[in-house]
This record gives sequence, C-alpha cells and structure tokens, in this order.
Amino acid sequence: MKIINRVKTEIKAAIKTLARRGSSTADEKEKQAIAAIAAGLKGELSTLKGATLLQAATCIADATEGLDRAVAAAKQGPFDGYLTAIEGHLVRLNRLSGKAHAGDSLDIAVVLARGSLPTPARSSKRAGERAALLTSTQFADLRQEYQECFDRCSTRQEFAGNVAYYVKRLKQGQPNYQLVEREVGVPWVFVGIIHGMECGFNFAGHLHNGDRLTARTVNVPKGLPKDSAPPFTWLQSALDALRLKKLDRVTDWSVPHMLYLLEGYNGFGYRRRAMPSPYLWSFSNVYEKGKFVADGKFDPDAVSKQCGAALMLKAIRK
Repeated sequence: MKIINRVKTEIKAAIKTLARRGSSTADEKEKQAIAAIAAGLKGELSTLKGATLLQAATCIADATEGLDRAVAAAKQGPFDGYLTAIEGHLVRLNRLSGKAHAGDSLDIAVVLARGSLPTPARSSKRAGERAALLTSTQFADLRQEYQECFDRCSTRQEFAGNVAYYVKRLKQGQPNYQLVEREVGVPWVFVGIIHGMECGFNFAGHLHNGDRLTARTVNVPKGLPKDSAPPFTWLQSALDALRLKKLDRVTDWSVPHMLYLLEGYNGFGYRRRAMPSPYLWSFSNVYEKGKFVADGKFDPDAVSKQCGAALMLKAIRK
C-alpha cells in the first residue's frame, strides 16, 4: 500500500538522521537516548511488514513520539541542521497520518493496538439498539438526550483497538491543544477531538479542513486564515478555525453541550433522520450503521470507520 511504503521510507530516513547525530554528539546521555529511539524505529519497520492502515497509523504515532524524545535529548550543539531535519521528519509523518485517516479509511482492529484500553464488557443492549432520537436542533431540547446517550455508551469490543489508537493520539497532542485552550478558553480535549476528526491528528495541516499550512486553505472553508500571511503555524490556524466557529465565545463546556457543539460542527443531517450521528457515536453501542458517503448522499448500510467523538471524550474523562 502506497501510504505504508511512504511511512517506511520516512522512518528509514529518520533512522539515518539519528545515526548521524549519534556519531557526532559528545553527550553520552544523548547517544544512549538516540540508540534506544533508533531501536524503537527499527521495531516500527518490522511492524509495518504486512501492516494494515490502522497499524501503520499507530506506527506513525509511536515514531513521532520517539522523534520528540530525540529533540528533547539534544541539549547541546553543534546541531548542524539536525533539529531542522527532525522537524522535517515530523512534518512528513504528520501528513502521512492525515492521509491514513482520509476518506474514513482506517480499518477495524483485529487485535488490540499497542497501549490499548482494556476491552469493555458488552452493553446489555444490542449494538445499535436505541430509542428514536429527537429531530430538534435546539440544545434545550437535547440536553437530557445527550447526557443519557453519553452515560450508556460503551466501546463495542471489535473496535477497542481503534478507540485505543484515537485516545493515544489525543493524549500525544495534549500539549499543543492546551496552548489553544490558554488562548481562547476552549477545553483542550474538545480541540483535540476536532483535530482528530477533521485532520487525522495532522499537525502539518489547517484545523479548518486539513489543508497544508504552507498556504491558505484551498478547500471549504477557502482562503483562511485571512489576517496573516503563510506559512502558518498550527496554533495560528487552530485559533482562526475556532474563532470562525465562534467557539471562543462559548461558556458552557458541560458534556451535553460539548456533544451538541461537536454534532453541529459536523452538521445535523443525521439528527433530522432521527438517528445517532457516527461523528459522535461510531464504534459504540449507540450507533450501528447509516452514513452520508458524499454531500447529500445517505447510505443506510454504510458503516463509519472513524472513532466517534463521544468515545474519545468519555475515555479522557475517566
């Protein structure tokens, strides 16, 4: 698969960058750290042999974590372009992460992803069994329904590995999401969930839609951010995206209201059909099937392959 081959190529290049640094640094602690990180990256290459997209995405998460540790270990120069090279690897790996998520394409985990959550017990209700949802789009009408669905939702066993992966990426990005929270007051977990749902956790893309930060957005919404010139930092773009949606003015960050805002971020098309939105409930006992596969085109038998926002929120709040 093309994406997996590109991940392999990037990890191999990162190993070479680490090897060059390991041979040039005089810091013994850094040498040891680099050796351990390089060994971990070689392990990722082994995992990528015959890997699924989910496994490849997990390898990207582990590789970026290792490269972040390499940057932290580099406490003294000369750096001779080393940190710039590491940054380049991180940018390209992040882009590949976004591509792995594109088109709702991550496969169902057959085995639990590394570092996964314990497999929860099945709900007493059958998967997808639910009362008819309200079709109102007014929060006052929906508050109780959101809370009740959230309280009873649990991860379906066959998706435990997928949920574990999404939660892992969410936690990895927490320091960046907290920068946004400090600027505009939007809780970091809400920022991170949007980042995962819209961008596949790609820090090289706009929070608006995942387009590259090297230029203004080219897809809807187009031409953003307007108040500065490219290239943009991820933080600049994230702040612009949240202000565009007026999320910086929100004061109610209760669970029901967060779920309402998240569903609204994606659109209320499912609610108008009195069905649970996969954007919130995919991989849980609240959702079974039914999905918009293109603008205005609904397939009642299509199943979302993206982790629902509510499951990520619930995992973080435990």
